[in-house]
Amino acid sequence: MTTTDLQMEKPVDTLPGFDEAQFSSVLEEGMSPVLAAKREEAFKTYLQIASPKRTDEEWRRTDPTLFPLNDVTRLPALKPVRELPESAWDKEFDVVVAVQDDAFAIMHRNDTAEKLGITVLSLADAAEQKPELVDEYLQGRAVPAESGKYEAFNDAFWNFGLFVHIPEGVEWEKGLLIRYRMEKEDSLLLPRFVAVAGKHSRATVAEHLESPDAIRFMAVPQRELYVDQEANFKLVSLQEWGLNSYQIANDWGLVQRDANLNWITLNFGTALSKMKFGSDVAGPGSAADMDGIFFAAGEQHMDQRTLQIHSSPDTYSRLLYKGAVKDTGRSVYQGLIIARPGAIRVDAYQTNNNIVLNEGARADSIPGLLIDADDLKCSHGSTTGNLDPEQLFYLRSRGINEHDARQALIMGFFEEVVARIPQEFIRDIVHKNIEDKMER
Repeated sequence: MTTTDLQMEKPVDTLPGFDEAQFSSVLEEGMSPVLAAKREEAFKTYLQIASPKRTDEEWRRTDPTLFPLNDVTRLPALKPVRELPESAWDKEFDVVVAVQDDAFAIMHRNDTAEKLGITVLSLADAAEQKPELVDEYLQGRAVPAESGKYEAFNDAFWNFGLFVHIPEGVEWEKGLLIRYRMEKEDSLLLPRFVAVAGKHSRATVAEHLESPDAIRFMAVPQRELYVDQEANFKLVSLQEWGLNSYQIANDWGLVQRDANLNWITLNFGTALSKMKFGSDVAGPGSAADMDGIFFAAGEQHMDQRTLQIHSSPDTYSRLLYKGAVKDTGRSVYQGLIIARPGAIRVDAYQTNNNIVLNEGARADSIPGLLIDADDLKCSHGSTTGNLDPEQLFYLRSRGINEHDARQALIMGFFEEVVARIPQEFIRDIVHKNIEDKMER
């Protein structure tokens, strides 16, 4: 698509700074025909979708104008390098993808992935080497047709992309680590992650996202996860962006017959974040387990929305999100179980538990059901309250001071989710984050 072609199409709506001229500069970064076509299609969609407004139900509790798109600059497409500095966690994995402000490195720590035929490539390289797979899965069936402005924004403007494919029957025990360390002031990262777990495969992926507290930074990530028949895929994502950063995330999973997606999200960072996680159990016998932890302290604002979509009969989903708010922190949890027409014999449950640690903090919980089928079991539960004074009194009566007693109760509150994290080092980081939040 030429710049002239773009100018002939009158845009309905654009986000600040992301118009035809900016998109033309993205196309000039160079890419395969598959990716160029995907971006052009996405940009047309992006122009037609209205930007979110405070009057929209999904954004009523989080003002979209507070995200500083006017003040950040999209990073140019990140360049591949052979290696970047190691972290202490790299030894736990077969492959490590390290991402920094201007570069990324895909580092194979051994030959396991190569021997198993596992693909870990940048989206640019995958589009050259495996164009049919990229064409099928990028902007694929995992993303609902009714997705919004920021999904299309990432589709059109992403500046780092990663493609992972686990072949049929492969068991990848140590798996993949993707770690982001962003340090450039007023920069915008739009990462895109596409993972495909082939039939009967098993794999684990861990993510770690961080930036210094002192810099202003914004991320608009999007993930697509495809779990094929009788596969088992686990993703653990630990978000520790700095306290002067912003995030709008949209993540989608599609689970086929007798397959399982296990998804754990751990959110501690950002000044302001809006996140959406959706899984569609789309084949009989498929299951999705979605767990999450969030802790908003200081003036942090965290808004999370989950979708448990059942588009097939005989499917299962379970969700447990636990959060704490402190100081003047605020959390918003919106959850929806959707049973599409014909999705009979569904078994779905959604739980959101919140602890408010002081006056001035606030936790909103809005669970919901959208049921278009009969003969199913869908339910939800939500609790919001303070620490149990009787439990606190019991610990105090055993000689434990109030500070340690409160911390022990908070740790116990989160432990149901923490215990499900497969990597010990991530469990340790989560415990430290909770301790640090309690100390502030």
